Amino acid sequence: MTRSFDHLTSIRGQVALVTGGTAGIGGACTERFAREGAVAIAIGRDPAKGARLVNRLESEGNEAYFYSCDCTQEKQVLNTSSQILERWGYVDILCNIAGGWIEAPPIEEVTTDALRHSFDWNVTSKFLITKVFISSMKARGYGRIVNMSSTTGRRGRVDAALQYSTMEAGVLGFTRALALQLAPHGITVNAIAPGTTRTPRAERHSEERLASTARSIPVQRLATVEEQAHAIWYLCTPGASYTTGAILDVNGGSWTG
Repeated sequence: MTRSFDHLTSIRGQVALVTGGTAGIGGACTERFAREGAVAIAIGRDPAKGARLVNRLESEGNEAYFYSCDCTQEKQVLNTSSQILERWGYVDILCNIAGGWIEAPPIEEVTTDALRHSFDWNVTSKFLITKVFISSMKARGYGRIVNMSSTTGRRGRVDAALQYSTMEAGVLGFTRALALQLAPHGITVNAIAPGTTRTPRAERHSEERLASTARSIPVQRLATVEEQAHAIWYLCTPGASYTTGAILDVNGGSWTG
């Protein structure tokens, strides 16, 4: 008799929300969730990208939606979340992918405005969007939250801005603290710490630079966005119910601490 594990791996019919969900790792997550049969909701700042993604997924017979929202702006988050909750009543899965890499000036050149911008982009955005959906998760006794951090938040990097390394480490602290608060409510909170991944942002760099980075990674290549989305998908499945407060390193062996 073949044993089925569908009850551990299926997210069919669940409502899955992805911030930064139109491109890169976030876009790959939206696509993965839609193709797994979830109601996939992407939040982003570019309506044109959102429309293209939704049209492509719908043409394949999937259920996908896009909401335009800057997750660093509380009023926009409140407005967008109220529309989502009015339509579906809750989200089962929340992936906080919005944020991003910043190149490294020396500390003498880092302004307080740059520090605040990085905090808003990488930490405040996750705090605001998470806060508005917690009550509905608690009411149902179920939820999966995954925050995007970075290998840079684990170890620092000489070519990453001081504020970026600081904020990505902050995301890890936010994840661990929130996991402890929400564990009694059936809600798991985890983070993914990707290594260098071939995203549209990474591909702005020269192929020479990307090749040099790949040679520094034990597996000798960059990650694909689909590989990162697959790791995130695992943390969002029903079977990941005993995994909370964890940081999943998906970096090809470049950091193993």
